[in-house]
Amino acid sequence: MKLLAISMMTSMMMFGCAASNQLPPLSQMSPSVVSEGSLANVKLINDATGALIKAGYAQPSSQIVKFVMQQPKGIVGQRAWREMWVVNPKGDSERFVITFTENGQSAADFEIQKAQPMLTK
Repeated sequence: MKLLAISMMTSMMMFGCAASNQLPPLSQMSPSVVSEGSLANVKLINDATGALIKAGYAQPSSQIVKFVMQQPKGIVGQRAWREMWVVNPKGDSERFVITFTENGQSAADFEIQKAQPMLTK
């Protein structure tokens, strides 16, 4: 899992994701802020997972490992945060940066962007 986190950080730093709301670009983040898990509730996780499946990036049986990349910024009901989701981390994995944005105190929207592949020597 440590190797996965290191490779994920490398690809994240190369992925110059534009700022959403008040979030700074991923390229300006310190690698030490990443933590495994998700801040999304069960419904939001299910919705985002469903979107990955519908887009053909995951299967219902796919393993997805989640990492919080940026902690929520903003006021309650309008906060935004980013996570990286790694689909099939033990096989031919793909990485996605998901930006979650609250649209009220009980709902949130999300945007999924496929992370650029890592460079290898």
